[in-house]
Amino acid sequence: MKIMNDNTKLTSGEETPEKDSSQGDEAFDLIEILKELRRHWKLIIGFVSCGIGLALVYCFLSPPEYGAETLLSMAQEDQAALSSATGQFSGLASIAGISMPGDSNSEKVIASLKSRQFLKRFITNDNLLPILYDELWDEENEEWITDDNGSVPSASSAVSVLAGALEVQQGKSSILVRVSIKWDKPGVAVDMVNDLVGALNDELRRKAIDGSRKRIGYLEKELAKTSLKDMRAILYNLLESEKQKAMLANVNEDFALEVIDPADIESMDKPTARATVPLGVVCSLLLGVFTVYLRQFFRRLADASVR
Repeated sequence: MKIMNDNTKLTSGEETPEKDSSQGDEAFDLIEILKELRRHWKLIIGFVSCGIGLALVYCFLSPPEYGAETLLSMAQEDQAALSSATGQFSGLASIAGISMPGDSNSEKVIASLKSRQFLKRFITNDNLLPILYDELWDEENEEWITDDNGSVPSASSAVSVLAGALEVQQGKSSILVRVSIKWDKPGVAVDMVNDLVGALNDELRRKAIDGSRKRIGYLEKELAKTSLKDMRAILYNLLESEKQKAMLANVNEDFALEVIDPADIESMDKPTARATVPLGVVCSLLLGVFTVYLRQFFRRLADASVR
């Protein structure tokens, strides 16, 4: 029994130095790292100086961006009137076997604004290729600067360029919409964003008018064919509803998006030293500390392999 107690004491006495030695090694490593950082302070200062220099070079060489923004609202008043008229006769239309179109919602309008087909038509109609590819356009001779293959930019390829400069932000209420365009040349963004909104309203209004005319023609044919009094009353009410929709679409220029604050002032956005220099200092400082730590790690690894 006495021997077991002695062994237990011996074992416990052996564990304590191991824990103390591991804690001592961690403290030693931390002290060594701090000493290395102090010893190589010139290297860290060099990294920080390079970071500041690169941040300043980026500020001076980065080209400015010119942006324009317009505030829009989903057209509500006329849409409410159309929705009331359509909802009033939608049940009658289903009885007559006629499908009435749903009201245009905000998601559909935003999707149309961002769609490739609409942007492609807008680029073609407004002749925006020389603006979107100004580096390839010879303005003096009004011709493209072509390569050996003779290829020139197309509206399909320009869609991605315009989509990259376009930004659409919709509010939480789904009523207010902000449309902005940023470009690297002045005098472009204001006209482009205003023309874009106008083109979308024109296209959606034209589609609504064409759809109403087709339905009016169909209802008039059905009205001429039927002799049932109740069915004629249903068709007549539907016809009046479609004529109301066509009339409102014809007189309303802001059919889908009502312009609250048009784009009239072009803002310039350029990186400033106040924003980039602190970021450069932090990144270069971390890189310098990591470099010192990495050098110490490889040195200790080499010493361990020699031993």
